[in-house]
This record gives sequence, structure tokens and C-alpha cells, in this order.
Amino acid sequence: MLFPLRDFRRLLGVLVMLLMVGSLSAGVTTYKVKSGDTLYRIALAHKTSVSALKSLNGIKDERKLQVGQILKLSASSRSGSSSSSSKSAPYARVGVGKRIVIDPGHGGRDKGAIWGGVRESDLNMKVCRELETILKGRGYSTVMTRRSDTFVSLTQRAAIANRYRNAIFVSVHFNATRETWVKGAETYYAGAAGRSLATAIHGEMLRRLELRNRGVRLARFTVLMQTRCPAVLVECGYISNSKERRRCATTSYCQTAAMAIAEGIRKYRWR
Repeated sequence: MLFPLRDFRRLLGVLVMLLMVGSLSAGVTTYKVKSGDTLYRIALAHKTSVSALKSLNGIKDERKLQVGQILKLSASSRSGSSSSSSKSAPYARVGVGKRIVIDPGHGGRDKGAIWGGVRESDLNMKVCRELETILKGRGYSTVMTRRSDTFVSLTQRAAIANRYRNAIFVSVHFNATRETWVKGAETYYAGAAGRSLATAIHGEMLRRLELRNRGVRLARFTVLMQTRCPAVLVECGYISNSKERRRCATTSYCQTAAMAIAEGIRKYRWR
């Protein structure tokens, strides 16, 4: 028996709806990865966790998402079940009552290092904008020492941090040297509290970005010495090294660097 085309389309629509309902009843929905997505952003949007997405989809390296990739999502997490809420809510609120002063290094007439057409000041801002988004999602209050390509003196940056109580200061940079073979990450501090914060952030940078370890170092930088709260300066990689510069200039690298800093902040023991 032949069906008219109109009836066939209706039948097809009913079948698609039944498949969707069956999928939801089984507790699974899907998401198609878009350009610029990270596993963290997807997890945040769908009220689940990165670890849950990795487990559900067999993902070992969260940095290797592909545009167009179909991810399974837990429907129970979207429906607000108690099991999901008990896991995600404390994590999302971990920063309540805490303030992060985010300092995108350089800016304005001070471009920082410039290699291969890549400006350090631009990369610093990319990481810091992503970092602020992540921190706000976790309940932290945030302050940016600059929000555009403007010049802010080192003393002014420290003064901004000194306005707040129960705060920490994180200055973000990318490094460069004439010795173009040099690569890796290093994190600086000036006091005991800063050292603890620097160690936490540095460990996450090495783990998530697979960078050469150039150490956690004591330094007398103005933004560290004049800041009263725990303060660190993070060097996210060497743009004078051609291979590392190509990595640093990508959106995914800046997003991962921001995530690493955020995770280091989360692991830091506030006093």
C-alpha cells in the first residue's frame, strides 16, 4: 500500500518525536560541539560537571574537542535532580564571599612582548576575560584592573587590589626572550601567602597545558611588592618560541590557561 507524500511526512515526524521522547526517558540527551566551545562551558550551560561529561563520552583529554562532535548529556542533571544538585551546587558556589582582582598585564601604549605579529597585551586580555567568566560562574566577585586596551601603571594596579578585603591578586602575562629555544611556564610571588597561591596555579598550568616547568619563583615585581593581599604573576608561555607562540595564540590555549588559573585559585587555601 502506498502512502501519499503528505501522510509519509507526518508519519516520519511522529517517529522522530517518539525517538526524542525515548531518548529523554532513558536519561540521555546530546549536544553538538560548536566553534569556541570548551568542556567546561558546556558543563556549565547544562548544569553538569566536566568529569561527568568526560566519563559519559569516554573523553580522556578535554582539550581535544572537535567542532561538530556529538556529546551525550545527562538529562537528570538538566532536570535538577537532587543527586546532580548536590554535586554541582557546592562547586558553583565555592567562590562566594571571595574576590579575585584580575590583572591583564600591559595595555595601551605598553604592548608587552611582540613576536611574530602576536602582542602579549592582547593575549593577556583574552585569558583574563575567560578567567573572569569562569570565576563568576563559581560565585567569586571579580575586579579587572583594565577592561580594554588602555595603559594602567603598575602602582595603579596594586592600588586597585588594595581597595578590597578578602581578595587575591592574579596578574596574567606571556613571556619572551632573545633565546628563542626557551619555552614553558613560570609563576612568581613575593610573600608566603603568594607562594602558596602560585604553587597551586602553577601545578594546574603544567598539568592542563603540558608546559615545561620553569618553576615557582620569588620576585620583587612592583605589582607583587605593593599589593597587600596574596598576589601572583603568571607567565603562561613564551611567545618568542615559535612553536609555543602558535599554541599560545589559539583560543583553546587561552581558555585552557584560564581554566588552569581558576582551578589553582579554587585549590588555594584562603586564610
